[in-house]
Amino acid sequence: MKLEDLKKDMPRTPDFIHEMIREEVERQIKDDKVLHISERKRILHMGKTAAAAVVCALAVSTAVYAGSRLYHMYLEKTGKYSTSVGIETEKEQEEISLPEKIHDIEIQADYIPEGMEWSDESHLTYSENPYNGGFTISSVLMDKEDLEAVLVDTGVVESEERVFGKYSGVYLRYQNLTEDASFDQRIYLLCPEEYRVVILYIGDDVSKEEAVKFAENLTVAEKDTMVETGGLYTWSEYVSPEVYDEGEEICKEVEEENLPVYKTGEKFHITALAEDTEGNSFMADPIAVTVDSVQTADDLKLLEGKEIPEEWTKAVDSQGKLVNNHLSYIKSGDGVSTLDQIVKRESVKQKLVYTTVTYTNETDSELDHILYLGNLVLLDHQNGKYRIYDPEEKSGNGYDFVEGDGAAGIGEMRYFSVKEEYGNGGNYISSLKPGESIQIEMAWIVNESDLGDMYLDLQEEGSTYNISEAMKNTGVVYIGQ
Repeated sequence: MKLEDLKKDMPRTPDFIHEMIREEVERQIKDDKVLHISERKRILHMGKTAAAAVVCALAVSTAVYAGSRLYHMYLEKTGKYSTSVGIETEKEQEEISLPEKIHDIEIQADYIPEGMEWSDESHLTYSENPYNGGFTISSVLMDKEDLEAVLVDTGVVESEERVFGKYSGVYLRYQNLTEDASFDQRIYLLCPEEYRVVILYIGDDVSKEEAVKFAENLTVAEKDTMVETGGLYTWSEYVSPEVYDEGEEICKEVEEENLPVYKTGEKFHITALAEDTEGNSFMADPIAVTVDSVQTADDLKLLEGKEIPEEWTKAVDSQGKLVNNHLSYIKSGDGVSTLDQIVKRESVKQKLVYTTVTYTNETDSELDHILYLGNLVLLDHQNGKYRIYDPEEKSGNGYDFVEGDGAAGIGEMRYFSVKEEYGNGGNYISSLKPGESIQIEMAWIVNESDLGDMYLDLQEEGSTYNISEAMKNTGVVYIGQ
């Protein structure tokens, strides 16, 4: 697993992460082709590569761009596998003047590929694969810096500048070695009368022909509601996004005396984001936690009758056994003159990892809406040190990262038993009185080869690829098998 690729993790922590779109796409990297976009200007964790997309609530006005045909989107090849995409006009140095408020819009599709359904107003997927692939529609605002902002992409294997219906645009297809319904195509549509660049993220389960036909039949419809342009995310910000600063350097290795490690059944303490009975948020301390049990299985029977992730039901065969994960070991290209190459393939068994954790309120007051998180981390323990598990460093076989087509994934709990209709993730304990306890079930699917290196981080700001200060202060629980 490539350490910078947060593949197939579901965001469930507060603030900016809770505002990202759920499950489907921060699970999509090393796809590298889908960007988290927020409509509001916020601190974002994103670069050229990131995951998923955002609800399509766009802003539009038809009053200003009477000469909209003067604007068009252009494409330039900058290398064998790299491109630049930008916006230009026939008038030199023309700036785009935006009013303070403009109308929201909605996207209307006059053509939908057969077998596809809307899961919400911005996601269109095949009914048999509702959580992956298909189309995700988003947009960014044109601003006065647009004519200088150029989007540079690498790993592009097909590109085309063309007109889609009434809109000038660009089609891009990126290298895709796994064919796992990841977003390997993108279409940009320039809508100057609507002050927008509409972005279509397109899964590898959609043919180019269907993607183009869908784009050619899109229209932008004005809503009655108004939004302030000052709060909308722009094309120039999309091209050069802010990177979220976590405030600390990435730490991959620590001396064993600097990382408390507990065993199953041992109690220790964490802090947790909660509210008092008057609704005030604070970090509650101490909250006692104990990992009561850890079980592994080659099927999903431990979760029978429970609300498990939809994609897990597709990870079993006709006998109910978890299917193998097919791994591709990949050597990176530079994305400009060379592409990534698969140098080795391997089939590994997948296992369900199921834990029970007890939380106890050891404060002297009642706590409401207690955020909890179980984060599965892989660590090597050798020579008196703990180090973030890195299969590339172990291998020495000439590859840079590993991708799989299975359900296996570390990071935040994929199944959790206690939910509350509060926040975006739902992973909250409704209430605990002083001295009161609750037991929570958590589960993941992992590669069998990773079972011996598993550690559970229960601090609410858990990190998968970084030994954080919170992890070093609080400790982790060894749940390896």
